[in-house]
Amino acid sequence: MYSYTPQTSQPITHHHLAVCGSTNNELMQSLAQQKIDSNQPYLLTASQQTAGRGQRARTWQSPIGNIYLSLYHPLSVPISGLLSLVVGFHLTRLPIIQQINRQRHAVNLPLIGVKWANDIGYYATKDTIEKNPEGSSFRKLAGILIEPVAVDNKVTGIIVGVGINIEAAPVLGDVAQESMGYQAVSLTQIINETAQAQTALNTKNEKAPNQIAHNQAGPSTLKLPYPKADDLYLPVSTTILRAIHQFTSFKYQAYSLPSFINDYQSVNVLAGRQVQITQQPLKNINQSDLETAKPVVLQGEVMGLNEDGSLQLKTHLEDKILKIYTGTIRII
Repeated sequence: MYSYTPQTSQPITHHHLAVCGSTNNELMQSLAQQKIDSNQPYLLTASQQTAGRGQRARTWQSPIGNIYLSLYHPLSVPISGLLSLVVGFHLTRLPIIQQINRQRHAVNLPLIGVKWANDIGYYATKDTIEKNPEGSSFRKLAGILIEPVAVDNKVTGIIVGVGINIEAAPVLGDVAQESMGYQAVSLTQIINETAQAQTALNTKNEKAPNQIAHNQAGPSTLKLPYPKADDLYLPVSTTILRAIHQFTSFKYQAYSLPSFINDYQSVNVLAGRQVQITQQPLKNINQSDLETAKPVVLQGEVMGLNEDGSLQLKTHLEDKILKIYTGTIRII
C-alpha cells in the first residue's frame, strides 16, 4: 500500500490485489465495513478478476495483463449519466491514447473515442469488416462502470470502475458478440494494427516516390512501446480524478457543462452516424405485461448530447430529436 498526490486532488491510497472477485464489489464491501475512510479517495486495482462485472449485470472477462481498477471518491453533487461520459472523455486524453490516435490519423485509421454511454473504442473500417464479416464493427478497448455509495439512503460517494484491455482482449463467442454489440480489442493489438498500416503506407510511397499520396502520412513513425498495466495505474487514476473534478464543476461554473458537451463531440464515435437503438421493456411494469411487451426499436441520426447526459437522436420518420437514456446501439 502506498500513496501519491495527483494534481487535481488530495493524496490517494492505492491497494493492489493479485486476484479478487470484482474490484468494484471489493471496494463497496470495504466501505460498508468501514475498513477505509469514506471521506477520502481510495484506489483498488487487481491483476485478475474472477467475477468482473460490466453494464446490465454482464460479466467482464478479466485475463491477466489488463487494467482492472476501481476508484472511490466522496461526492458533493448529484450523480448523473454524464459522469461516465466525462470519465470516458478524459481517458481518451491519456498520453498513450493520444499518441496512438496521432499515428492512426496519419494513416487514415479510425480514432479511439467514446461510444455512448460507457465504452471506449472505435468503429472498424469497411475494409476491416469485409475481412471479418462475422465480427462486430465496434472494437471495445475499455469499459466504465459507475456505482453510487449511499449512507442512510443518501449518496455520499461514487465508485468508478474501469477495465482496459492492455495486453489481452477477451475472445467473445458469436452469441456474446451479438448481444453485446462489440468485439474486444487490446492496446497491443491497436498498436500492431497501426504499425502495419504505417508500414504499408511507407512501402506504397517508396514505390511511387514521384507521386503525392492522397493522405500521405509523412516520414516513418516509430512503433510505440507496448504499455504495461502497472505503468498506467497512476495516469489512469489521475485522469479519473480530473474527470470527477470537472463533473463537480458543472454545478458551480455555468460555462463548464456547455464547454464539455462541445468538447465531447471531438471524441464521440457515434456523432453523425445513422443508428438503430433497441430499448428493452421496463422491468418495473407488472409481470404479465413484461412477458408480452416487445422491445422498442428506434432509428435515426446521432446529433450529440443533452445536458443530462442523454443522447440526441434525430428520427427518420418524424424528423424530431428524441432523448435516449438507454438502449443497445448498432450502426446502420
